[in-house]
Amino acid sequence: MSLSFSATTPDDIADISAFLISGFNAAPDAPFAQPEILNWKYFASGPQWESSRSYVLRQDAQIKAHCGVWPMNLEVRGEQVSCLAFLDWLSDRDLPGAGVLLKKKLMKMAATSVVVGGSEDTRAVVPRIGFHHVSDVTTFARVVRPLNQSRTRPRESVARRSARLLRNTAWSLKSKGKVDSAWTANRVDSFLSLPDDLTGGDFPTPWRSADYLNYWLRTPAVEIAGFQIIRRGSFDGYFLLSKVGGQARIVDMRLRSSEVSDWASAYRLAATTAAMDPGVCEILSIASTPLADEGLLSSGFQARGAVPFFFADPGKKFAGAPPVFLNLIDGDGAYLHDPQHPYVT
Repeated sequence: MSLSFSATTPDDIADISAFLISGFNAAPDAPFAQPEILNWKYFASGPQWESSRSYVLRQDAQIKAHCGVWPMNLEVRGEQVSCLAFLDWLSDRDLPGAGVLLKKKLMKMAATSVVVGGSEDTRAVVPRIGFHHVSDVTTFARVVRPLNQSRTRPRESVARRSARLLRNTAWSLKSKGKVDSAWTANRVDSFLSLPDDLTGGDFPTPWRSADYLNYWLRTPAVEIAGFQIIRRGSFDGYFLLSKVGGQARIVDMRLRSSEVSDWASAYRLAATTAAMDPGVCEILSIASTPLADEGLLSSGFQARGAVPFFFADPGKKFAGAPPVFLNLIDGDGAYLHDPQHPYVT
């Protein structure tokens, strides 16, 4: 029988959830597949996308492949270029090629597409359908409360736990620099507007708006807080923090500056704000550009590994451009977690 391609609707949520739980061998209560999260992720208004953000291939009314799209349209050289990231990409084990067929269809919906990391199978497949490994995305972490972190970690050998505690205690004492008194963080329940000229430096940068940030503040997936960055009385940027167990994440940041020293101050401010929560043991962020790399390293973060960044750009819109400035809300990194591995340090 032939496969039929279609966008999903809220009426399909139960079928999507069952397909994802089965295909990823997840627990029935896996957070990423809960109906309220799928509804927010794929159907709630907020992202710059007019239709469903979930697509399937069906055979005899049964889902055989699923892929979600995440619009992260890129602003570069004064213009906006459509771009998609992909979530919950899965193919039925009986029809493994269906997932590739689905993704190829979805790639035609935008000028460019990205894949960050992924399984070994994903990393092997995407170069064959037009993606190129153009850079890496590095995870950074800063230890805040090493003893509490050790107590809340899943059971491990005494020797391993002791060695980790000693290392993380040393990291927690590493100089982080002080927050400049001219910089403050103002928590907001919602954003009414954003400053002009917010950038990720000179790098191609995913589109943002106040409505899009407020969409994230309404997520049922995780607790997210929004903060204005106030510098010498001026609203010069913002950051978003999520809280997942004992880990806080700097999931988005923009600043009206291209100076590394300013970005270091902004990351330092965000980390200091996150650390005020007594339940936070570790703070996590990612970096895909030298600007973010240097800013995080300067504010007491440790690099904890990198994954490849794959980019499909058939129209050569970004030929010769520097790396894309990514944050955790340019996908599902703001809330995905593994309870057996709650920390990266």
